[in-house]
Amino acid sequence: MEKVTGLITAPHTPIKANGTINPDVVPDYFKFLLNNGIRGIFLNGTTSEGYQLTNDERRVMAEAWNDAVKGTDFKIFVFAGHLSVNDASSLAAHAASLDHIYGISLTGPFYQKPTTPELLVEWCSVVAAAAPDKPFYYYHIPVLTGITTPMTQFLPLAGEKIPNLAGVKFTHNDLEDFMMAGELENGKYDLLAGIDEIAMASRAIGAKGYIGSTYNFMAPLFFRMFDAFDAGDREKAVSLQKLAIRIIRLIVPYGYISACKAIMQELGMPNGIVRMPHRQISEGEKTKLLIDLNSLNFFEYACRKS
Repeated sequence: MEKVTGLITAPHTPIKANGTINPDVVPDYFKFLLNNGIRGIFLNGTTSEGYQLTNDERRVMAEAWNDAVKGTDFKIFVFAGHLSVNDASSLAAHAASLDHIYGISLTGPFYQKPTTPELLVEWCSVVAAAAPDKPFYYYHIPVLTGITTPMTQFLPLAGEKIPNLAGVKFTHNDLEDFMMAGELENGKYDLLAGIDEIAMASRAIGAKGYIGSTYNFMAPLFFRMFDAFDAGDREKAVSLQKLAIRIIRLIVPYGYISACKAIMQELGMPNGIVRMPHRQISEGEKTKLLIDLNSLNFFEYACRKS
């Protein structure tokens, strides 16, 4: 299967002040991302507030993005995770019915969790079978799911049960597991690095594709970092990675997704409010956030709306 390269961002779900989703924003959002070098999106996952959306809303957003990217090679990964395997399968089947969806992704259920790697694989195999013609990527994010099965255990088992298994969205800081999973079956599986704060370290051990939330608004910083690293300028690359970390640490206390949406608003993308249980940033906090971001020269590295 194809190996995905470059930056894939996790987009926000535009939500109006009245709490309803706003798919009309999607065409402009797509152009914004494309103009800033983004290669695709990971839709309806954590940053999209996927678990705060209804199943119908998730389908609407998948359809909106599917329509927006027509005529391009922009890749859309649709997250179909759900606590119900039947609902997850239905979401996967719907995404697979759309012409321009590239791949399907899934976590294991995180309330009553699979107790063995075999049960996790069985869960994934049922959902992956609902979209047999689309590459399937397991979403490994132990910090949120509590599912800690190493990918070096998961992938060999899953490879026997899931014919369309392509790889992993690896949102974990276990770089040893990331590196060794990438060697399985002569590098068969596509390991997409999922933590922006260690993107450079991930590149150092072989990552070529990245999925993250901050690529929405500061992709240029990461492009400069990768260029420096590839040119052998380790000092500059490390400096830029540290800057990305400082920016992210600045954002988090304000309510991460809400603050990120505020930044997008400042850059010309009106992605609106967040849903509970996320904290909504206040107008006063937005002002302070922008002042603090300016102190780090954030806008020198920010995405631009052309």
